[in-house]
Amino acid sequence: MKENKRKINLLHIVNGFAIGGGELKLLELVKNLVEKRADKYTVTVCSVGQGGTLQPEFERLGIKVFVIEKKHKFDISQVFKVCRIIKQEQIDLVQTTLFYADVIGALAAKLTGVDAVISWDTVSHPPDSHETRLRHKLSYQLCMRFVKRIVAVSEGVKKYLIEDRKIASKKIVIIHYGIDLSLFKSRNGFLDKRKRSELGLPDHKIVIGTVARLEIQKGHRYLIAAAPEIINKFSNVVFVFAGDGTLRQELETQVNELGLQENFRFLGFRKDVKELLFAFDVFVLPSLFEGLPNVILEAMASGRPIVATAVDGTPELIEHNETGLLVPPKSPHALQEQILNLLENEEKGSKLGRQAKEMAKQKFSFDQQFRKFEEVYDATLAST
Repeated sequence: MKENKRKINLLHIVNGFAIGGGELKLLELVKNLVEKRADKYTVTVCSVGQGGTLQPEFERLGIKVFVIEKKHKFDISQVFKVCRIIKQEQIDLVQTTLFYADVIGALAAKLTGVDAVISWDTVSHPPDSHETRLRHKLSYQLCMRFVKRIVAVSEGVKKYLIEDRKIASKKIVIIHYGIDLSLFKSRNGFLDKRKRSELGLPDHKIVIGTVARLEIQKGHRYLIAAAPEIINKFSNVVFVFAGDGTLRQELETQVNELGLQENFRFLGFRKDVKELLFAFDVFVLPSLFEGLPNVILEAMASGRPIVATAVDGTPELIEHNETGLLVPPKSPHALQEQILNLLENEEKGSKLGRQAKEMAKQKFSFDQQFRKFEEVYDATLAST
């Protein structure tokens, strides 16, 4: 690439502005690009799915934000609309986040002659239906031919891309999520009694919490199934579910059928996740699959004892019996056993929480993630 004295124009393309792990991490990355590297980059963001809760958050950064809503399942007109944005904003590098953005962004970049294209791959499993899975796979393989580098958030995602999507290993670089540790310093790992009081949780209650969308992927039903035996031994346990989704009614029905209404709280969507974590005695994530769960990093940074399923990228964050406890997915018995392990051994839980916090500090700071992205940007631009 020829030396260019003007700033580098980055275009971030994302599926939509609804709240999800990938979208939130993109917001965090863009925010830091704007605040820390305004002298180097001009950032534009484009949604090719929908507006949503996060759209004002991006707009508050003072950058150009475009929303190109799709009229049907695959709206080819979006490709040409993105082409116009690329030309209008003189884009040097395109970064796509999530599957649909990968397809639209890669095609638009190819048509406009932009060779510097990066895909940020955050998940390890496609949709369940065979037809949709095949369509996704073929579309992804085609579009990744136009992408210089794929940023995988974990070794688990990289393995999936190589084995299932047949992507060449040399095209993939791993950048683990990072966490802004400064947001977790003030409480120094202690429980937040004020937040517990706000939630109507007396001091004598043991709070087992999870933060996740109420969808099949997150495995809530297995945690509910594990609850009766835990409550039988610790009657003062309360399970707190933060998050919303299509399964809320089904999960509430499951709780009611077990007669455990007094032991469960469904909080719905929350903007105070970092504060909520300090109200939990134990954090649990019973997911069936994950790319790299950012909420685990947040739980680590808050010093919570963690029980999580050993899926995909999660074991890259949690070392069993060192920084948390790992269990197989879809196993209420294993969840019950390890949660009881922590409740019956408070000192063990405290030790795991301290070690998890130190691990987050040493290996998963946001500064490290940000620096690695800049290195990928520079290398990608240099290779075009």
